[in-house]
Amino acid sequence: MLVRASLLIPAALVVSAAMQSGARAQEPPSPRIGLWYTVWWTEADEYNHWADCHVFPLRGIYDAGDPELIADHYSQFVDLGIDFLIMDDTNGWANDGGLIARNIEAWFDFMDGLPEEERIPICIGSGGEMRLMGADGQQQAADHYWDELAQRPSYFHLDGKPLLLVDTDKNYGPEDWDDERFTVRWAYNGDNTEAMVRNQAWGWGAFGTPPVLEESMPMWPGHRFHAWVIEHGRDVLEEPREGGQRYVRNWLHCLEAAPEFITIADWNNFQEETAIEDSYHWLDPMGYCVPNLYTRITRAYSRLRTGDLVEGEYYREKSSPHVYLYDGEALVHQGAQPKWATVILTPDGFLQAAGAPEPESG
Repeated sequence: MLVRASLLIPAALVVSAAMQSGARAQEPPSPRIGLWYTVWWTEADEYNHWADCHVFPLRGIYDAGDPELIADHYSQFVDLGIDFLIMDDTNGWANDGGLIARNIEAWFDFMDGLPEEERIPICIGSGGEMRLMGADGQQQAADHYWDELAQRPSYFHLDGKPLLLVDTDKNYGPEDWDDERFTVRWAYNGDNTEAMVRNQAWGWGAFGTPPVLEESMPMWPGHRFHAWVIEHGRDVLEEPREGGQRYVRNWLHCLEAAPEFITIADWNNFQEETAIEDSYHWLDPMGYCVPNLYTRITRAYSRLRTGDLVEGEYYREKSSPHVYLYDGEALVHQGAQPKWATVILTPDGFLQAAGAPEPESG
């Protein structure tokens, strides 16, 4: 059995008694995890979002407002330890003829119908109006969100107010618009990390290593504009997934930095290929197809916040070559790199404190 240990690393990564008992921590784990969610999907694909994809979810195309799909995605988010959702409404609340707004409302209807203790709260990632019309347009959007969503039981609050993200271009910032009804946080796309740092903002992913920020750090598993590949033969800004290894490095980097929040971009943006939802297209570092690779990695790091290891996953301290399988009771040293998996990196000393045996010499 694994033993309790205390490591000189962020408190979120201290091995706890929960490893032995399976009990969940009473306090919410830290950092809290926010997950961006793409809401424009419809089965009829009236606006050609699915038609623009070259990568698809394991379940096939779907309508993001379908109650059965919402219930299934919700159950997965509970298992993954997601603390709140960010509905991606960054193209404008009235876009797609109101279908995006319809799907967002369906998510709130579902979440509001659950007991309070079972809800995963939801906030809105806005900003399309700011990009297109400036402060006046953003105010119109905020008025809509206030009237239609922000006062619903499932809306996510930060600092005592509904959280509204404004995802916009780097030429805009906190001095350009505010609304005292909300806790407003600016957010920038992954290529605008300099603006994230300058404004201590949130983000939708991050190219390269995510910037260290005190409140919220963004990450993604990778990024590719397939349209650029079709037109030019390559996407010069592509962030290759590296069989999940990029996502693993980003997770460890963010956990060790210990911000208040980590945000993942995203669950299901298959157009920009940032999704972590299960897909036949996901490959491990050796090239083996592992449809649930990214949900497995997410689960492993989510539970690492409280010191829990996940049965069947492989772990390695970041400066050590030694890989261990957690079999549900103990860490078992492996003689070779695993297939159908990506090794979860931990802080140095973590596995040793958790009872990992010394590899046999020779």
